Amino acid sequence: MRVNLVLSGGAARGIAHIGVIKALEEMGFSIKALSGSSAGAIVAVFYAHGYTPEDMLSLVKKTRWLSLFTPRIPRRGLFSLSKAERYLEKLVDVGRLEDLGRKVYVCATDLLSARPLYLDRGDLVPILLGSCALPGIFEPVRYGDKVLIDGGIMNNLPVEPFERYRTLKIGVDVNPIEEVEDVGSIVSVLIRSFFLAVRSNVDKRKEMCDVLITPDIIGFSPLDVRRADDLYRLGYEKTIRTMRRFL
Repeated sequence: MRVNLVLSGGAARGIAHIGVIKALEEMGFSIKALSGSSAGAIVAVFYAHGYTPEDMLSLVKKTRWLSLFTPRIPRRGLFSLSKAERYLEKLVDVGRLEDLGRKVYVCATDLLSARPLYLDRGDLVPILLGSCALPGIFEPVRYGDKVLIDGGIMNNLPVEPFERYRTLKIGVDVNPIEEVEDVGSIVSVLIRSFFLAVRSNVDKRKEMCDVLITPDIIGFSPLDVRRADDLYRLGYEKTIRTMRRFL
């Protein structure tokens, strides 16, 4: 059965998406196209480029993520994405979104027009970085006449590109909100505030999906990539249970 896959943002919790894809493959589903915001967009692009779930998990675990973000005197963000740009260019050796092996829609927010964008054509790396540029944390990404920030601001579960298609739409939400005892550093405060704000735009889109997968990742920090194996496993296990019920 062919499906279209919609992947939410969620920072490190987006690793669960990789387990979701692995489970879908094992169950015989064929992923026709993908749409994603932020971390979901990264997984979508890498999968469409030909990375297997095992490849992606290995890459997550061996990458020194903090080395990709350059601190700077705050003007438009605390960190520059210039190193991340060079890193992505090495790992995804196609220049444009339309040259990927599968159809991908990357959701980003245009700060100037205050509109969500669902981009399936154009320069891959700046569009992908723009989709991940959490406001206040990372510098916005200028792309043509647009200034891109995190797609989750306007739409953290971008199912809209698939509305007109009859292909089964599977949404994956990896942004649970739970109570915490301490919010930690300024970066943690900004990231938690961001994810609290995007919940409202996710809830109304869940009903637009034919199937919704919500991995059981309460208690996992959006900054903790050290628990990659656990996140991958939980995404895999929840997908097996959800899709068995659906079938």
